[in-house]
Amino acid sequence: MREQVVELLRAVARSLRRQHVGLAAGQGFPLSGPHLALPQEIAGHPGVTVSELARLTGLPKSRVSVLMTRMVAERIARKNPDEHDSRLVLLNLTPEGHRRAAEWSAASRQAIGRLLRPLCDDELAVIASGLTALQRAFQQAEEPGTQEHMAGAPSC
Repeated sequence: MREQVVELLRAVARSLRRQHVGLAAGQGFPLSGPHLALPQEIAGHPGVTVSELARLTGLPKSRVSVLMTRMVAERIARKNPDEHDSRLVLLNLTPEGHRRAAEWSAASRQAIGRLLRPLCDDELAVIASGLTALQRAFQQAEEPGTQEHMAGAPSC
């Protein structure tokens, strides 16, 4: 059963990436795929550094740096020096960046909503329950010191 869940998750992730790439291109957003997480993470963590943003998104630091240069050129983000440590650069969204990130987020939710339209309420309830359990497991795995604990027996 675990292998089936793993393969289904991978297939769903691939489908969502394809949907988001097309959606981003149609919206004229300068990023696509996993890069679309950058504005969302910056909005949620104002003043984040490139290193922190790389850790949050799982992207290489060099790639985040290149993408940030692109976002600054597009006036989506800005880089500010840290007041306390001149070696650090802090990243923030511009008002335009906030506007475009909100537009992207709304368009993404609508696109996913359209994909879910053929499902009945009972199917959606089962999916919501499973995704809630999955999210909880993923969050636990991200907490420090839980990797050893999670290697043990399943919780159910």
